[in-house]
Amino acid sequence: MNNFQELTTTKKGNLGEYIVDKYLLGKNIIPYIPHPDNNTAHPFDRLCASRDKKNVFIAEVKTKASRNYYPDTGFDLRSYKQYKFIENKYGVEIWIFFVDENINKVYGNKLSKLETPIEIIHNGKIMKYPLTQNNIIFFPLEYMVNICDIDEKLSQQLKNLSTRNYEYLGGFNG
Repeated sequence: MNNFQELTTTKKGNLGEYIVDKYLLGKNIIPYIPHPDNNTAHPFDRLCASRDKKNVFIAEVKTKASRNYYPDTGFDLRSYKQYKFIENKYGVEIWIFFVDENINKVYGNKLSKLETPIEIIHNGKIMKYPLTQNNIIFFPLEYMVNICDIDEKLSQQLKNLSTRNYEYLGGFNG
């Protein structure tokens, strides 16, 4: 059985979390890192609190570029449902951060904003978001807030860990 920490996807995810942690710390937000068992996935990436303890939220980091042929990005529907459960039961805001090595940016938004229904015309067709396909929920890049840039060295490390087997096309310009 593979060691979870040795998986390429885990290494890439850890690097994305490092990038977001660095950003949050620079904004006087403390990201608490869960370590229940270092060889399994954790329930969420970070519980974050402002230094003055007046703002608490969960940060979920998705280390992946946007889709090539659509103006969106997303993640597993199962994870979305888990985040919604936490948000609804505990009243804790969920922030989704996308670390995109294709354009060297971190972008994202509150889950409550990302799930606001919207129609976007793309290549002459109306796309209704949030969009669910093949157990993935997609959100429009239009709803993303530019968080920070990724330096070239870290971006290259992310690209070296990419598991995509095709070239990137398109992307978020915000």
